[in-house]
Amino acid sequence: MPHTKTDKFVVERSKETIKHLKVFSAGQADWTSQNRTLVFSLHPLGRGVAVAVAGKQTREHLTSDVQANEQDQRIYVCGTPPVPDSRLPFISATHAVFAALQNVMNADDAQVGIDGLLRLSAFYREAMLRQVRELQENSNSSETDVFQAMHAVWHLAEIMYLSTNMPGLNTPAVPLFLEWLNFNFPSPPPEERHELLEADADSLTANESFWPYLRKLALRGHVATLASLLEHVAPASAMSAAAARWARELAAGLREMPVGSANETTGSFNSRWRRWHSKLQASSTAISSLLDTDDSELSQIYDLVCIVCGDADSISAAADTWLDVLGAVLLYCEPASPADRLPALTQTVLEQFQTSDFALLDRALVALLSHDLPELLLYCDQVDSWLSAHLTDMLHHIGILDSCRRVFAVDPREHYLLALGEQYLRHDCLWQVAIDYFGLAGSRAGESLMEEYLVRIPLDSDRKAQQVLRTCKRYCLESAQDRIHRQLGRQKWLRGRLGAAIAHFAHVDDRAAISQICDQLWAEYLSSGKLTYGPIIDGVLATGLKHERLQFLTFYRDFHESYKAGDYENAASTLLRILLNDMAPPHAVSDLLVDAIPLLEADKPVFSSDDTFELLRCAESLVRSPFTKAFSQDSNIASNELSIFNVACARNLARSFVM
Repeated sequence: MPHTKTDKFVVERSKETIKHLKVFSAGQADWTSQNRTLVFSLHPLGRGVAVAVAGKQTREHLTSDVQANEQDQRIYVCGTPPVPDSRLPFISATHAVFAALQNVMNADDAQVGIDGLLRLSAFYREAMLRQVRELQENSNSSETDVFQAMHAVWHLAEIMYLSTNMPGLNTPAVPLFLEWLNFNFPSPPPEERHELLEADADSLTANESFWPYLRKLALRGHVATLASLLEHVAPASAMSAAAARWARELAAGLREMPVGSANETTGSFNSRWRRWHSKLQASSTAISSLLDTDDSELSQIYDLVCIVCGDADSISAAADTWLDVLGAVLLYCEPASPADRLPALTQTVLEQFQTSDFALLDRALVALLSHDLPELLLYCDQVDSWLSAHLTDMLHHIGILDSCRRVFAVDPREHYLLALGEQYLRHDCLWQVAIDYFGLAGSRAGESLMEEYLVRIPLDSDRKAQQVLRTCKRYCLESAQDRIHRQLGRQKWLRGRLGAAIAHFAHVDDRAAISQICDQLWAEYLSSGKLTYGPIIDGVLATGLKHERLQFLTFYRDFHESYKAGDYENAASTLLRILLNDMAPPHAVSDLLVDAIPLLEADKPVFSSDDTFELLRCAESLVRSPFTKAFSQDSNIASNELSIFNVACARNLARSFVM
């Protein structure tokens, strides 16, 4: 099947590859002959990978000339690069902006508009610039370059898709583009300007960097500074009368350079620009007629006039980069151009340069200026995964990402947001941020990643456990929430925190586990003789939980307290209620009958004849039940205790009849 143009844009969700891993001395060409291949196992939370050299075939299928190697018995544990701590403030700040953007855009009455998106974009840029300043203070040059590149791309995208699309405004791209260019790629250096302004006129003409500096000012549109320096150098003794005159003339012309406004029509601005441009052209013609003389300063002024007049050759000769050329062409040739003209002008400028030698940032900027969104996103991802994720999200909300979705095998916004979330999982402090990126991606894949990760988070504190549960509730992950409650229930159970364990099991309606814990509480009471589970039961019942075993323990505690207080009638009534309403589990009935013996032998009868017959019925049911063997052998109510119980019932009946 022939390859199509869009094949290179197909995105695959691949894990990090292991580079420069020399696990044996032989080259890759010898792998097949030596029956070797790489096998690996990923860490469940994406923090690393274990790699080993293994055989493609089992030993039984190998020929005698293939030998195993000793180094093949080793396992190499490789860690993926973690998120540096220096990025944590930036990640926290931009995550807050990202979450706010999703909430605003997903609101039922969302009326954000271009103006609202522009404000949110400014928050992103502010965070990037703050990070750049902090990195510069810490002399972290590599990270500084990354964030400066991120800001340059984001700032230009903001101009291309937001600033020049403000409704009701006639906003040309030229002033915004020059502002972007001079902010992200400042030239000439500001410190040179101060040195030149402080020097006298004669020193300026003797300075070899003076005229190249003026040409840089002209290319970047710093016309006010350029005019000031021309006026400053005009009185120099080295300047001829003609050079001094035309320096002043050019300075005056630069100060008269038309500047458009939002309230002015394009036609009106173009009319003023043509008149100004014609005046400069006349100056250029006049200066060219004087170039036959040996006046180097006049020649330098002529070069400046040619640049300001928009001469393509002069601009190209003075420029160092393609961005300088593009900025000068926009300013002096098409000052009223909208953003839609940038792709065509960019391609025209690039014809003068060898684009194959461009750096990654240049390629990303070219793709952005050309409106080539698939190329832009791929290059942005190579710059930094944060940039690709948030830029696709912003383009999605602007409404222009649909134009390139067909080029990708998966939705680019979903892909880059999930990839960024996976990257953040490598840092212990960023798991909540990562979950938000999964959840706000708005896809089934993101939901699955959330579930698989949340149930694997080490729940090493109650605070963290509650955070995880709140996250599950916020994203309606009922399955993950149930699994975590069961996990916490088992954890609390093993640690002896039975009340907390019951509460967690109650959330998932695990009645079997609750019954087992209640049976454990009952067994502890029987073994120690001390009824200490009261606070546990009270804490659980305060949550509104209802369970038959909890009800039994509660009534038994009431019976115990009444008996201890000497309120035998209430104790007898409570005990009888437990037995007649089948609250007690079968294995506890025998113990309850034993507890009835002291009440049957009380000085004053507290059981009526009917009550006594009910007790005898319970005893008979117990004897006939499957617990009969335990009743006669291992039960607490042994045969002698049964005899005592029967005698006590008989004596109580006799007293009841007499009375």
